[in-house]
This record gives sequence, C-alpha cells and structure tokens, in this order.
Amino acid sequence: MTTRPLILIIDDMIENVEVLGEALSGSYDIQFATSGPEGLALLKMRRPDLVLLDIMMPGMSGYEVFDAIKLDPQTRAIPVIFVTAKNNAESETKALNAGAVDFVHKPINTDVVRARVRLHLELEKRREDLKQNMVHLMQTQNHLRVLSMAVEQSPTSVLITGPDGLIEYVNPQFTRETGYSSVEAIGQNPRLLHSGLTPQSTFDDMWATLIQGEPWTGELINRRKSGEVFWEEAHVAPVKDDAGSIIHFVAVKLDVTERKQAHERLAYMAHHDALTGLPNRILFFEHVMQSLAMAKRNANILALMFVDLDRFKVINDTYGHGVGDQVLIEAARRMSDSVRGSDMVGRIGGDEFVVLMCDLTNEGSATTVAEKIRHALNQPFTVAQGTVSISSSIGIAMFPEHGSDEIELARNADYAMYHAKENGRNGIAVYLPGMWAPH
Repeated sequence: MTTRPLILIIDDMIENVEVLGEALSGSYDIQFATSGPEGLALLKMRRPDLVLLDIMMPGMSGYEVFDAIKLDPQTRAIPVIFVTAKNNAESETKALNAGAVDFVHKPINTDVVRARVRLHLELEKRREDLKQNMVHLMQTQNHLRVLSMAVEQSPTSVLITGPDGLIEYVNPQFTRETGYSSVEAIGQNPRLLHSGLTPQSTFDDMWATLIQGEPWTGELINRRKSGEVFWEEAHVAPVKDDAGSIIHFVAVKLDVTERKQAHERLAYMAHHDALTGLPNRILFFEHVMQSLAMAKRNANILALMFVDLDRFKVINDTYGHGVGDQVLIEAARRMSDSVRGSDMVGRIGGDEFVVLMCDLTNEGSATTVAEKIRHALNQPFTVAQGTVSISSSIGIAMFPEHGSDEIELARNADYAMYHAKENGRNGIAVYLPGMWAPH
C-alpha cells in the first residue's frame, strides 16, 4: 500500500486549519498545530513531507518557527509554504529570501493551495531523484554505466564528458532543454551552451573544486540552440578510476528559469511603482544616497526636485481613477523624456514625483530641466473622454548648498515645492532659507 504524503499545517486560527485540512485531506495525511511550539514538537515526532506555515501568530511568529525548522539538520530540508494575509511584493520577497519555497494568500483559495502543494511535493521528489541519480553515477566509476533506462528517462538533464572536457553523452532531457541533439553535442565542449552571462568567478570556483576531486553545485546562465537564455541548477561531479585519477565528469542539471524569473519579478515589484514603472521611494532614495556619496568624493553639484501635479485631484474626482491613472502614466513618460539619460525620475506618492540630477555645473542647469518638465506637463493630456490639462509645482534643493544628506535635501526640496504652490502653482522654486511647508 502506497504511503500518502504527510502535510503539517501550523496556524493559530482553527478556521484556516479546517479550510486547509478539508482542501488537502483527500490526497494527503494531515497533521495540524495551532501554535509554533506545538508545530515544532510535532515535527520531532513525525517528519512531514511539507509544512503550511502561517506568518502572523501570537507568541512565536511564522518566521521564528521557520528559522527553527531550518536550524535543525533533521528538518531543514522540509519544504515550507508560507500562508499570509499580506498581499504585497515586500512580504512575498521576504518570505522567498528567507528560504520558503512558496506562499499562499488569505482568504485561502483551496484550488491554489492544492496546486501549489502538489507542485512542490513533485519538485521535492525530483530533487530526491536528482540526488539518487548523482549517487548512482558516482558508483559506476569504471565504465560509466550510466546509459541506463533510468538516466534516459530522467526528468533532469544529464551530460558526461571525458577528462578533456569533451562531451561523450547527453540524455534526451538535455536535448529537450537545450535544443542540441546528441549528434550535435557529442564531441563538443560544454562551452557551446555558454551565454557569456555567467561570471568567470563561477567557472573558476567550479573547476577548482572539481580538480580537487570534489563535486560542485551552483547556478549557470546558459543559452539554448535557439538563442534563448536560461538558468540551470548544476550538480557536477568527477568520476575516478581505481587509481584515483579523474576519467569523466558528470553533470546533472535542472532548469530553474521560471524560479529565477519569479524572483526577479518580485524584486522589480518591490522597487518600482506598479502603475508607472518608475523607481519607487525605496529605490529612488537608495540611488540618492549613492549619488550623494559620489558627489562628496568628487566635489560635484547635485539637484533633487519634488514635482507635484496641480489640480490632479480634480481630474480624479471628475473623470474617475481610470483617467487619473492614464494621466499619471503619461506624466511619468513626459518627465522621463525631459531629463538626461543619467538622471532618475521616481514616483513616491499619488501625484508626487521626484527627480535626481547629478554632475551639474550650476543651479541654472537644474532650473532649465525643471522648466522643461513644467512645460511638458502643461501640454494637454489625451484621454478616452477627450483632453484634460494639469500643471505642476516644482521645488529644487541643491547639494551641497541646501543640504548634506538625503533627508535634508528632500525636506528642503519639499519646502520649495510648497512655496511654488503657495505662489499660484504652475511654477518652479529653488529652496531658500526660511521656506517651510504648511502643516
């Protein structure tokens, strides 16, 4: 009789436990705990195949439970899916960076839960198969009896070279993943897959490890025959003869392109405005800090602008948020087209934008660009209902004259922007001592 996978659910809300248990009990054995300590105790009694872990729990949070799981050698390999009520890129990025394999959102969609549990149990099975393949390959050192049905049918790509690095064997999955047939690959160096994007230090580390007779694991950025770039998780091991000499190298590789792309998408979402694609507050001010450090070293002039769209609320209230979004997107494009390629435009609020300009010769360089932005935003905006018009109030603070760090510069640029608004809007103001923002 086949043993069903065991799923451990850790959630302080019994309602969530019931929903998850009901969704999964048809295919899996279920254990549950309503606190972190209780869940860790169950882990020691019987090792589950996967853990569904709530993040927000009293006493011991999901992140603390996760850390305890990963610190224990007996449980660290268990895949963990976070269950969270938070639905934002920052929390999702934090969960994935911590080492969780995935996350599901509350309110719980049972179809999504079943699909993701099934996916990650299958991925775990594939990883175990991969490890078993590696063990088998290491055991057949003398004649590399690896051209067996198990390797031929393996869901992972397998490549074998001689000690000279020339390919002697590839399995069908290698052909499916790379586009190169066995006839095209055999006799070639694995460099035929190189994309030029893998750091040289990665190859240096790989060969230093293999030459010592040790297996190496890492990530490679390769290129298919079609020209498409893809990521691989590679497990490479030397095969030795009875005398201890290396006679072959065996590589077992897993295509992890989708996983890498998901991480990159989440990283992008965490640092960019979802509507306009511009850098958000976090990324923009990280760049400001870096630019200030360089400006201080090189004694350069830097300008920080705050740009507020005048009467934007009227457009939102009159035409709706859909039209408002169209205006924001077009405003972002016009501002980006008005600055130099080395400058940065960001969005930090509803109708609030920021501009960073580096390596300026004087204050006039900043006001010239500000006037270009003001003029661009004064032009009518074409929307579904016709055309609408806005203007802008722009405040400028200069480094080093108006501030020595990002906080002081931002505050003074904000004061100058409010001064421009107070003076009739549709204008530009450079910070002067004594300016302040209304409360």
